[in-house]
Amino acid sequence: MSTSLRAASPLVTLAAVGLAAGAACSTQRGDPSVFDVDTDAGASDSGPGGGSMPHDADDDGDADADGGDGPKLDVAPGDSADGGDEGGPSECPPAPPQDATLTGVVVGPSGELPISGAVVWVQADAPEGIPDHVYCEACVEIPCDVHHTITGADGSFALEVPPGDYHFVVRKGHFMRSTPMHVADGMTALTGDPTRLPDHRDPASGQWIPNIALAWGDYDALQDALAKLGLGELSPDGHELDPGTESFDVYDNQQDNVGYEGQNPITTDVVDDFTALVSDPVEMAKYHVIFVPCSHAPQLGADQIDNIREWVAAGGRWYVADWSLEWLESPFAQYQDWWEDGFTGGPYLDSFDTIGHVREDGLAAWLAALPPALADINPQNPGNGGHPTLADLPDVGLVDLWSTIRDAPPVLVDDGNGGQVDVGHKRWLDGPGDGEDGAPADADWPLTVTAQYGCGKLMFTSYHTVEWEKYAGLTPQELVLMYLVIEIGTCHPPFDPPPPAG
Repeated sequence: MSTSLRAASPLVTLAAVGLAAGAACSTQRGDPSVFDVDTDAGASDSGPGGGSMPHDADDDGDADADGGDGPKLDVAPGDSADGGDEGGPSECPPAPPQDATLTGVVVGPSGELPISGAVVWVQADAPEGIPDHVYCEACVEIPCDVHHTITGADGSFALEVPPGDYHFVVRKGHFMRSTPMHVADGMTALTGDPTRLPDHRDPASGQWIPNIALAWGDYDALQDALAKLGLGELSPDGHELDPGTESFDVYDNQQDNVGYEGQNPITTDVVDDFTALVSDPVEMAKYHVIFVPCSHAPQLGADQIDNIREWVAAGGRWYVADWSLEWLESPFAQYQDWWEDGFTGGPYLDSFDTIGHVREDGLAAWLAALPPALADINPQNPGNGGHPTLADLPDVGLVDLWSTIRDAPPVLVDDGNGGQVDVGHKRWLDGPGDGEDGAPADADWPLTVTAQYGCGKLMFTSYHTVEWEKYAGLTPQELVLMYLVIEIGTCHPPFDPPPPAG
């Protein structure tokens, strides 16, 4: 049966029903156009070669020329094909049976990773595009008259619709594809591009991805993992990014005075230094997601800290890993405390490996549903084996951890109804420390977390994504990151951000 009129309806984007949030989670500096963008704004054209070319932050937000006024659906984290756990009861009547059924599996940009929790729907007109800049988007229930479903843990779906001509749409977070098609009576199995999240932004062809900035650092080769997700082409051996093919912008975040410039050399063109980006709120406003993988962090200035906070509050997704923790701690100190090195008294630990525990049901179900070739990459890497596998779920082997959160206290904000809600870190993976220096080995500590800050989200991992060696496929910790790269783009209630620590 189609879930288009199901009893429990999940939360979706506010733009889905044409409502407006006004300034519900806008933040302003000297120029009110910076970080203050309409929640229902449309997107502009893609850049050369399909890459992102964000417009100025003061763009009026007009929709794409090919965009329509129809729904732009997206579910909140935790929603599933069995009914949303945050949407609440619906007044929708039972769904009548339809004469056509669309089936398939939604996959990521590479065409390999299944995407769970994606919304699949049909509508007569082209959907509204995803804005080409940071934006705030709240969640509402999916309207009863929209024929839709949500993919299961293995990415599969079955959607009943009346026969006819439609735009078939798949979406998860900032990734969305719309495909015009005629739906005939009976069962139709969809494969190929219609069920694949796009790998570049091309609104004229019904394809949207987030505008991404990568702070290329000294150690962690996150660019290779993003290419394996499909946001760039891979080298012939499938090990690393083919320079110049990436669907994201690169900023130089290497610290030349640390003596490790050769470990993760920059191999593609850069836009600017990363410190220049976080010093310019107009430039930051062009991006939906900013990745800050492991590197040595400089001392951040007050204006840079304010820019980061305000960009996230406006809807930005901010990812930080291990030794780059200063980029999380300085703007968002109230969200976490760190275990410190017993010798130096600082939070930058020596490398250790551990066994992590998956603590989130949706992630655990997705990992368990992955096909064998994704769950164990060792057969793809003769002579370079020994990588952790998913054989022992919900436990996973994690390697190259360089920092550990000691405490993630509640971060309480006004829920808008006279109460308070905790927007602090949610644990996706936790596990013991090394027991020698830093986090003790006799308890589990947060190793992969996300949190809300205004309209945006924070994400931190204690470990490197890629280090020391190149290989085909994605390790368990990379698979978790790929899941969250798409998951953190989903909508959530736009609570006001907490005041700065101190």
